[in-house]
Amino acid sequence: MSDSPHLEIIYKDLQNEHHRVMKLVDRLRALDTSSDLISLLDQLRTLLIVHFAREQLPDGFYEALGERADDRRDEIQTLVEDHGAILSSINTLIEDAKASDAGSEGDMLARVSRLVEQLHDHELREHHFADDVMGRGAASGG
Repeated sequence: MSDSPHLEIIYKDLQNEHHRVMKLVDRLRALDTSSDLISLLDQLRTLLIVHFAREQLPDGFYEALGERADDRRDEIQTLVEDHGAILSSINTLIEDAKASDAGSEGDMLARVSRLVEQLHDHELREHHFADDVMGRGAASGG
């Protein structure tokens, strides 16, 4: 199909963004106090807003995938819904971190851990789906 090179280019660009997101996630995972929590969550939110938009915009990654897998648009819709849920979780965490007292630090770090797992699960499903649609099987893993 003629969109294959276009899809590959988009995928590689998004992989580069994904690596930047994962570096920030690694910093969040390493937190043992909530001192840098708000700053890191705010940075993550900004990166994800851009990353998710590039996936969802017309002529973006999801549209290119949908053109090759029209019968699987429900899976793409689930990934789009994940974006909203992840950003909502980040927004709630930032609001709560700003309002919380030091006594709830353990709870906040546990919630960050759940957010990281939510994001990891989404990215894993997204990459498996993309690799499948692009005929790669599970070879990419990035």
